[in-house]
Amino acid sequence: MNEHTTRGSTPQERRASRRYMWEIAAGAVGFLVTFLFLPELFPTEPGSPAAVVVALVPLVPVVWIAIALVRHVRRVDELQRGVIVLSLAIGFGAAMLISLAVVFLSTAGVVVPQPEWWVFIGGMAVWGVTIGVVSFRATR
Repeated sequence: MNEHTTRGSTPQERRASRRYMWEIAAGAVGFLVTFLFLPELFPTEPGSPAAVVVALVPLVPVVWIAIALVRHVRRVDELQRGVIVLSLAIGFGAAMLISLAVVFLSTAGVVVPQPEWWVFIGGMAVWGVTIGVVSFRATR
């Protein structure tokens, strides 16, 4: 945490932020480990039921992250709740714009490799930047 996230916050709010960061970090590590290494540890035949299970296991830590986010939103005050919801809305809007751009490019004959990753990473990146900017502005 930096000065902007702790200035004017109570010890309870700082504990809630630390807990949220640990929960998110655990989910992110779980996602990366299952996404990157599970297919290597358990090779499967493409299209088989086992392949589907291995492909979907990384969703478990993502659900963990979503639950951690909801728990955090319930613990924070109204100002922080507004910051989080606003940044989520802007990130969602960015993801929708990116998905439309991919669709429009594909109708023009442009092949966008792995478009789902562009949508996901773009939406997450905009959410992350937005929450930082909105938090900074709210604490000035």
